[in-house]
Amino acid sequence: MRGYPKHINTKHDYLNLMSVPEFSDRAKTDLQKLIDASPAKVTRAIRPVKAEEPDGEWETEEIVNPAPLWKLKGFKTKTEVLNLIKGVK
Repeated sequence: MRGYPKHINTKHDYLNLMSVPEFSDRAKTDLQKLIDASPAKVTRAIRPVKAEEPDGEWETEEIVNPAPLWKLKGFKTKTEVLNLIKGVK
């Protein structure tokens, strides 16, 4: 590997970076950014307030985020990411 990658796509990429001493701290920082960038709740649109104006206002509801960024990278739980940052196996 030549230098730190611009894009980290999977859990395995993070694990590989953590195994390289010179990249470990930066990988931990990027993992923390991954957690911070994943809100616990998101808003979803349900239906238009006025049916005749679909481009107008929408009724919304807040739901648990079904696809946080850490999950898209391949981690099963948020705790798994936090344990990796702390160095716990």
